[in-house]
Amino acid sequence: MTIATEAWFRGRWQMMRIIENVPEGVIGEFWGECGFSPDGTGLTCREQGVLRFHGTDYHSGRVSLWRFPGQDRIEVRYEDGRPFHDFFADRPEATHLCGEDRYRVSYDFGPEGVADTWLSRWEVKGPAKDYVMTTRYRRLATERADDGEQCAGQAQIRTFKAKN
Repeated sequence: MTIATEAWFRGRWQMMRIIENVPEGVIGEFWGECGFSPDGTGLTCREQGVLRFHGTDYHSGRVSLWRFPGQDRIEVRYEDGRPFHDFFADRPEATHLCGEDRYRVSYDFGPEGVADTWLSRWEVKGPAKDYVMTTRYRRLATERADDGEQCAGQAQIRTFKAKN
């Protein structure tokens, strides 16, 4: 298995996300780019793209902070620095509780030597929530970005309706 490190994440990625509501099936899709760029204490993760939700397109983006405090531990924080979830690179799973809702993530960084793809899968359950969100990432370039490119991570989402 590829071990995810700060240097490994750095750069630009193409991403495609499927949101499946358990009773309804696919209810949303996201296409865009993401990237991780150094910020002095880790990486700032930005994503931008188009979210199609129930047939309507929206411009969408979000920012999260990824920190690498050592011992193969990775901390993911909201844009304002509040903790979101953390995991170990060799056990890439975490749970985030938000009120009565439970967000469980598993990451798959792929087999060793295949360092240009990875996957995140969120299972969300709560009184009014029951969906799975799967995102596939593919590196856009072989070099790592150092200049504030785009990125991913489950964090606060900003959405704007696309103009037709």
